[in-house]
Amino acid sequence: MLLSTPFLYAQGNKAGFGNLSKNSQAPIEAMADTMVVDSEKSQAELTGNVEIIQGDIYLYADSVLVIYEDEQTDINKLYAQKNVVLISGQDRASADEADYDLQRGSIILRGNTSIIQDGNIARAEQAEIDIDTGAATLSGRVRTILQSNEDVD
Repeated sequence: MLLSTPFLYAQGNKAGFGNLSKNSQAPIEAMADTMVVDSEKSQAELTGNVEIIQGDIYLYADSVLVIYEDEQTDINKLYAQKNVVLISGQDRASADEADYDLQRGSIILRGNTSIIQDGNIARAEQAEIDIDTGAATLSGRVRTILQSNEDVD
């Protein structure tokens, strides 16, 4: 079953997930307990209490693999695993793993995925969030809990 996130804002709430598009060109800051850089493979592995910040987007996970251009100036992809949490503005998503592809312009969350926006909750096995629009497509046993306008403050 596929479901797009218009259900998240069908009750008169804002459209899209967070402020992804306005942050997509912001610098990326990464922190972790350990970082191992492999220049030959153009990648870095961050482990332990990983926190990655881009504008007002926050990505937390137990480990993240960063794949960058050969010149080490542009990041192409981030693969986050275990206890993944993505926060953008007031919106929050969590999953077992995330694939943030900056060239493709999307974030794919897999495994026990949950998105919370304006009190509405969506759960699925997978969610793909478009960075430009903030729209998401959920698949794999989708479950939603929608709040009425009166319940959301």
